[in-house]
Amino acid sequence: MRVHFLYSVRWACRWLGPVLCGLALALAVGGCGEDADLPTEKDAVKVVETYFEHISEAKLRGGTLNIHEAFKLIDAERSRLSEARFAQTIEKYPPGFRAEVIASKVDGRNAEVTVEYKVGSMFGKPYAVRTVVPLAVDEVSQTWKIDFTGETDDQDPAAAKRIMKSEGAKK
Repeated sequence: MRVHFLYSVRWACRWLGPVLCGLALALAVGGCGEDADLPTEKDAVKVVETYFEHISEAKLRGGTLNIHEAFKLIDAERSRLSEARFAQTIEKYPPGFRAEVIASKVDGRNAEVTVEYKVGSMFGKPYAVRTVVPLAVDEVSQTWKIDFTGETDDQDPAAAKRIMKSEGAKK
């Protein structure tokens, strides 16, 4: 009886071991695709909301903490933007600045979040401005980062990248 049991165990280890290993490997490889753990559309919206909350607070309270927190939400390397230059850009926003998310969409490793904000008018009544905030998945942290290359002047991000590449080639 004991020999039969050992033979059964040996058979199980010989045949089931590779099957179980193969199954585990298939599950591991299947879950390691390029887009396996991408952040969601909700995550993109949250990043943009948090970004504008920090800017609003910076404009209301002053100081650099909120500007620093907003800066951490952008892709500074891709945007080629220092924190000092970012702070200068933020200073151009009007006091009491508030933005509201209107729409969002995700396309693989890129997202666009449409926001609307009010701008004062010399004719009295403020008017609404809508702009698209582009985001890309950061390769290291696998989180959404705001692509500031086209956000500051409403320039198409693809056009901004082409300009940056041509300027880099001139150097």
